[in-house]
Amino acid sequence: MNKSEGNPKGAGRKKIELDKDMLIKLAELQCTHREIAYVMNCSTDTLKRNYADHIDKGYAQGKIKLRRAMFRNAVENDNAVVQIFLSKNILGYQNDPTPNGEDNDILPWETDDK
Repeated sequence: MNKSEGNPKGAGRKKIELDKDMLIKLAELQCTHREIAYVMNCSTDTLKRNYADHIDKGYAQGKIKLRRAMFRNAVENDNAVVQIFLSKNILGYQNDPTPNGEDNDILPWETDDK
């Protein structure tokens, strides 16, 4: 067999076609490459080489869905735990009111007059 027969690139195996919608759905669930490869019956190298864009899209869509659910839970359901988590991670709030957590200055509303 010469290069003009079989695989158009002339080397390697024939390229397999995977269900791209299934790849995206598995990635949305944040499945690892190894888990996706197992379900799709292919190698992780095949996924990384030929389907990285689809998997990245799925990972991003899954994170967006999670973020949307967290916001809904925090705002519509008044879930204080999720509100605290989001305020720390998105708004930069922290438990310690001092800049580095090491400052021993008196807080502005405290006075030495007792």
